[in-house]
Amino acid sequence: MLSLASPDAATEPNGPAINQFVREVERRSGGTMRIEVAWDVTPEGVEDWDQVIAEGVARGDYDLGLVPSRAWDVLGVTSLQALNTPFLIDSDEAMRAVVASDLRPDLLAGLEVAGVTGIDLWPSEMRRFFGLGAPLLSPAEFRGVDIRSPTSRTVSGLLDALGANVVQTARGASGQRGLESSFAIAGVGAVATGNVVPFAKLETLVADDALRSRLQPGQWRVLVESAAATRREQLESFPTDEESARSFCRKGDEIVAATPGDVSAFEKVGQRVRSELERDPATARLIAAIEDVVATVPTATAITKCPDRGSEPAVAGDDVRALDGIYVARVHRRDLLEAGVTDRGQLRDNTGLFTWTLDAGSWQYQQAADHYRSTDEQYGQYAYEAGRLTLYWGSEEVITARLTIDRDGTIHFSDLHDNLPELQKATEGFFGQPWRRIADLPD
Repeated sequence: MLSLASPDAATEPNGPAINQFVREVERRSGGTMRIEVAWDVTPEGVEDWDQVIAEGVARGDYDLGLVPSRAWDVLGVTSLQALNTPFLIDSDEAMRAVVASDLRPDLLAGLEVAGVTGIDLWPSEMRRFFGLGAPLLSPAEFRGVDIRSPTSRTVSGLLDALGANVVQTARGASGQRGLESSFAIAGVGAVATGNVVPFAKLETLVADDALRSRLQPGQWRVLVESAAATRREQLESFPTDEESARSFCRKGDEIVAATPGDVSAFEKVGQRVRSELERDPATARLIAAIEDVVATVPTATAITKCPDRGSEPAVAGDDVRALDGIYVARVHRRDLLEAGVTDRGQLRDNTGLFTWTLDAGSWQYQQAADHYRSTDEQYGQYAYEAGRLTLYWGSEEVITARLTIDRDGTIHFSDLHDNLPELQKATEGFFGQPWRRIADLPD
């Protein structure tokens, strides 16, 4: 039995990746290798929480650990600090491109100085500034105020340059003006500056330096291949920045935008920090290499408000062809868990990427997922009238929902009802995710 430490709870954004890795290891080893996860090793109130995990793995307290790349610079690792160059990786698409690139070995190579071996690099969340009580819209608003942020030399370098006092006190502690955080964990009551994205958070999966020598070569290979499979799946399934923004706004929180002049002012401060990082030749080379990867990605549309704002109720009418089109929806395990689903079969069969086709009262979907499921396709009939969708599923199940449709065609479901009470929670979790319209029906 191997141990893996995480500073996060199983319900936080990286929980699904860790759980998938655990399953992959068990599956690929034929059940001869198992991993026990120590969740939330550093609960609220513990400072330097990322470094607690990193040093615990280096000491051999844990065989494996998941540690944000930002954390290693205070432990002497320089090969990863390029990832936290301010405003270099400033979009979800750019972050995924970097994780998928061939730069991973070079980025992980420096971890040996901290007493660990880097196994893989996984995607995580985009980071932003969140104001408590009022937004943080310009560099001037950071001067002399307390901003909560994890321990990291590069992250603190930007906040210091903005004139802030970096603290690790509990969120919302007296005098705290805001947070450097993400949509998923900023918490209720935070106002996000959506179009200022200084960093991406990436996760390093690391092992105690002695672990490889304790394992047989085939066992080590299982760990490496399982980590790579998890990375590939997470690149597809980890919530996009826009999906995270939608979830953030559903809690009643707000996203606002800085003016173009203030965005430029933030970037100017970030350039000073970048220049300091580039004084190290190896870091400068990695920054340039990351910049080359980012340049291959189209410029992302900035998130300047809650994505669902401006949505309009679906148009009432009897024309069942009003919804004709092709849609995609991604359902995560945590979506179902949050809805109260505990049945393993329901969790398995209702997660993944679903491509829906609605065509004149007939529906079908195709499911893609990196796990066993009982079927990859489903078919049925539907009716649409007066803004309500009635979905006929199999011979017995009938699901009804009120629709709200964005101007881009994205469908949102509310007032969901399943005529089979034992499936109500699964229905709420499954249809709690928006369907993004991607195409018209083919001619």
